[in-house]
Amino acid sequence: MRPLLDFELNTAQSIPRVRSMRLPARFVSTRSGLYFEWGMRLRVKLAESSPVLLDDSSAWNLKAELMRSIWQPPPSIRVPEEFQNAVLNLPIESVSLKDVQRAWSAAIRRRFGYEVFKLSLRVLPRKSTLFDLSQVAAFKHVLNARLLENPALAPLLAQDRGMWSNLPNWRVVKNRMLAQGLSQHSWRWLTHQKKAYIARIDWGQLSHLSWVNFHSALAREVPISWVDKQTAALLGFGGLGTWLRRNHEDLNTMPALNILRGVRLALQRRQSTDKLAHRHELAHEEFPLITDWLLGSAAGSGKQRVVISRHWTYDTLMSRQVHWHLVELDLEMGRPNVFWPEVIGMGSLGNNIDFIELTSLNALLSEAKKMHHCVPSYIDRCMAGDVCIFHLQIKGHAPQRGTLEFRREGASGWQISQLKGPCNSPVSSQLWSAAHVLLSRLG
Repeated sequence: MRPLLDFELNTAQSIPRVRSMRLPARFVSTRSGLYFEWGMRLRVKLAESSPVLLDDSSAWNLKAELMRSIWQPPPSIRVPEEFQNAVLNLPIESVSLKDVQRAWSAAIRRRFGYEVFKLSLRVLPRKSTLFDLSQVAAFKHVLNARLLENPALAPLLAQDRGMWSNLPNWRVVKNRMLAQGLSQHSWRWLTHQKKAYIARIDWGQLSHLSWVNFHSALAREVPISWVDKQTAALLGFGGLGTWLRRNHEDLNTMPALNILRGVRLALQRRQSTDKLAHRHELAHEEFPLITDWLLGSAAGSGKQRVVISRHWTYDTLMSRQVHWHLVELDLEMGRPNVFWPEVIGMGSLGNNIDFIELTSLNALLSEAKKMHHCVPSYIDRCMAGDVCIFHLQIKGHAPQRGTLEFRREGASGWQISQLKGPCNSPVSSQLWSAAHVLLSRLG
């Protein structure tokens, strides 16, 4: 391959700059309401609840309504200055969804102004509407004054828009959040958090506020990637949600401090882990088991409550939860074990792939705790001999696990019924290949 010459390395000269086409879209106000107009030929009436940012579904609906438009432009209509360089005869049928979204955003910026458009997305990052834009435009000076003092807390201003008319400082917002359930410590903690964290929280939901109180009580940095988008829970510790809704206002009790110490140890292990696959395994397999044990300890389960001290490590935490799940919990529940005949038992398929047949109730329960699915519900079919269930595991740098179910077909035949990963997630092609190899051994 020949080297590039000097004039070929200058992309400003070798690649001509192409400006994107200006799309013929605008907002038009009439006595009957607000309309979205395309090419001065098609119109669609808009509701106040129309979103500021169109997703693909909303863009498709807008395009379909424009295609069904029967509006006829009057003869006296004139081409505005903003359409001087636009292609007015551009057919809506040939426009892509991305172009519809781009035309919608450009029309909003021309209608309300770029400053109001940007401000509304800061204050209402989740679901800003055209009605919100009009309210932000009416109080933009007050909102900008508060955001100059603390720009990260912009989403908190949307909790009560009635206070925008009298908002001399942040005290009104603070009192409103404290009345909803936010703690004083959490408010001070929020003033030092990043915009991405505050934008992810739904401040109108008590469950989200309880998790904010928990995050602040951890007294450590909480990266946004550790927070679930839907529930605001720490990934892997969603089981604490119900307990938090009852106890989030008082996290200084001994059970609460014990839970906080256990979660800190778990988060320290996650932060010190470099491999993404290992972090995923921690959040989806080990942290839920730790959550079960922490909740059992908080409820007073066991003859002697365990107190997590500063000398504990993550390995100590894991060994305690394993002992609780396999020994203490079984003794407390008085659960009898049930067995059924095995078909092939356990063994290896080569290439670091092992299989273990689950032939008892305790084995199914242990599999359910590790994999987070409902495999114990198959106990009746296992005892009847209609199905046999295996645990597949691939060892190595990126370990993989799966629960495999075979269903009886005929007198002595078997077929693969299902193969699921943790939390019923799909598995890799390598595990599926191992399942077919095991099926050939059963046959």
